[in-house]
Amino acid sequence: MLNDYLEAYTLSVVLIGDFNPAIVQPFWLANRKLIREQEAQNAKIDIVHNEISKFSIGWASIEVTRDRFEIKTSQAPYFEPLRDLVVEIFKILKETPLKSFGLNHLKYFDLRDKEHHYNFGDKLAPLNNWNQNLNDPRLFNLEIVEIQRKDGKKGQYRIRVQPPDIQLSTNFGVLININDHLDLETENIITKFSENWDLSFKRAEDVSESIWQKVNS
Repeated sequence: MLNDYLEAYTLSVVLIGDFNPAIVQPFWLANRKLIREQEAQNAKIDIVHNEISKFSIGWASIEVTRDRFEIKTSQAPYFEPLRDLVVEIFKILKETPLKSFGLNHLKYFDLRDKEHHYNFGDKLAPLNNWNQNLNDPRLFNLEIVEIQRKDGKKGQYRIRVQPPDIQLSTNFGVLININDHLDLETENIITKFSENWDLSFKRAEDVSESIWQKVNS
């Protein structure tokens, strides 16, 4: 099972719309009982400005620009609190125009040894196709895009297989980066966001497991 090799999992939620970055800051969240007062006091603030707000509350980091809101965490027990925080923020900011949202599942796998690492890339993109032109080729990045979503929803589903951007236990890691993006300009996006939550996790799990089965067939 691929999850036996899972070493880290980062979840990022991105909303596209029209935001006022200066509003969303730690003490605003605390004043509205969305986070604890202590979390606001201990927050690491990089910048709060009319054009960008960027800070961390320990278990999650938030970055807001004029057209993009992102919140992410690498702590799995906080995945659902992250969802709830997004929902509550935009219940308060209910007049904020939203156009789309995406759930980004960044799964980091440590394949532990050179042979497994090589075979993983070779099964996804047979490297002997390149032997005539390249000496000892290796897969570096692979990106697959579903232009018309399987579930019939408007948006894209994007899968990237790439080197990890964090340090893992060994040098034989791989990142499966799954972007589940929905365009819902005429609908209640926060409602659809909540409804799509479990489905997004289920599909990300299915995609990861399917990749693992293919490379081990």
